[in-house]
Amino acid sequence: MNEPVRADIAARSFCTFRADRRLYGMDVQSLREVSTVMAITPVPPAVPAVRGLANLRSKILLVLDLRPLLGLDPAPCTEESRLIIFKPSAVEDTALLVDSGGNILAVRQDRIETSDAEARSLARAEAGEVPDYIAGVCKLENELMMIIDAKRLGTVVGQLLK
Repeated sequence: MNEPVRADIAARSFCTFRADRRLYGMDVQSLREVSTVMAITPVPPAVPAVRGLANLRSKILLVLDLRPLLGLDPAPCTEESRLIIFKPSAVEDTALLVDSGGNILAVRQDRIETSDAEARSLARAEAGEVPDYIAGVCKLENELMMIIDAKRLGTVVGQLLK
């Protein structure tokens, strides 16, 4: 998907996933694990971005749906759907439902545009309105990867639950 990472050039590792065929990534240091989708119990009358609650090894997780967070319609869970589970230091007791993914991708630092103005400009060209938790854009060989900042996403979670 991209060129090999040389040892003398700094690189970051991202867990990649898709929503509406667009590629997104999150720094692996913010994530605990990637899981197949399990039973999710809806929480009425929650906002569309809150998919519900899930029990993972006796731990109750709030499950957010990435699609409504991006302004897209929710989609049914499929065999390809995954739960991206955050480390407590990033977003406590929370998982993100995505269409597919879970691959790890190492990206050279010089391929990442993190300046908010530049990243938002590039991201708008690809995806329309850009949420605050899009922290940058990575230029891959065949497509752009929007970088989601888990801590910024955690702030959005806090706002949703107020």
